[in-house]
Amino acid sequence: MEIEEIRQSINELSESDSKSFLLNIVLQVKMMQKSKDSPEEILENLNSVFDRLDEVSQSKGQLEENYTTVHLVCGESPAGSLRSGLGGRNKIIAFPDFFAVGPIWQLHKEVGRKNRHEWLKDHLNYSDDYLEREYENKFSKTLTEIERIGEDTPIVIWTAENANEQTGLLYFLYLLKEKANEIFVINTTLAYQKLFNMSDSGVLDIHTGEISGEQLRKIYEEKLSAPLTEADRKRYEREWLALSESRAIVRLWEDNKINTVTEDYFDDFIVKTARDIHSKQKEKDFIKSARLIGEVYGTFNHIGDAFLEYRVRSLIYKGVFEIKGIPKAMRYYSVKLK
Repeated sequence: MEIEEIRQSINELSESDSKSFLLNIVLQVKMMQKSKDSPEEILENLNSVFDRLDEVSQSKGQLEENYTTVHLVCGESPAGSLRSGLGGRNKIIAFPDFFAVGPIWQLHKEVGRKNRHEWLKDHLNYSDDYLEREYENKFSKTLTEIERIGEDTPIVIWTAENANEQTGLLYFLYLLKEKANEIFVINTTLAYQKLFNMSDSGVLDIHTGEISGEQLRKIYEEKLSAPLTEADRKRYEREWLALSESRAIVRLWEDNKINTVTEDYFDDFIVKTARDIHSKQKEKDFIKSARLIGEVYGTFNHIGDAFLEYRVRSLIYKGVFEIKGIPKAMRYYSVKLK
């Protein structure tokens, strides 16, 4: 196996398989320390570990060929809920991204994907070097999984009343434009309201990732409507092409459509929130960045805390906030209005 194949196979291992391989390697090393075997025999034993990794990777692919339906969803959290709720014959493909923020210009092309990756690396703080180590590989792997969907397999796209999942819906449908599969769309916000919300207060601000696996299963069983028509699919594809021409950084879901706004759109509210916190202090003092962002996120939870943290740093650079600490992540620094 080549190094990249080994890396991909390890990324696809379950937690139990990962622990099993780690134990196997540790035991092999301990045995080598005590062994009188020749170097050739030791090397053969180590090669058996790679052979086993290859076997598990291939068997995993064979098992996945037995699925009856493919589900596409934005994010790892809703994907986990879908896996627990729907069971074994459903393949869940989670797109490892948050489409409400960051450039999506030409994202269906390599140049657009590179542009987005560079912008995210330059502007957003993610833990453990995620953007450098994992993002690009996961994005590429997901595109490959979508490309490999069998032609007779029904596809379900899960979306909701927010810019992230609505943008994802358009992107998924464009990626699927050459496939003749039946494609179904489930809007979890609307389905959740009809099945579980008994009030008449209007549509809940619900994201797919906030719904339990059991509730998602019920939504799937009771709210799966007819597949998209060819006309519907062409309309969505045109909407994606129009949206992907925009150089905007922020998208909002308003009046049942995706609207773009400038990246400083939330700055005034961030400042107002800081001012409100200061008003409750005996004297104006530093505010933990995580607290400030948390309070803003409570109002704008559809936009993502990583982007809000970027805007706080931008306000620091503009001289609106003083800073104490190092802005490598929101928990490491505090701010106060000048």
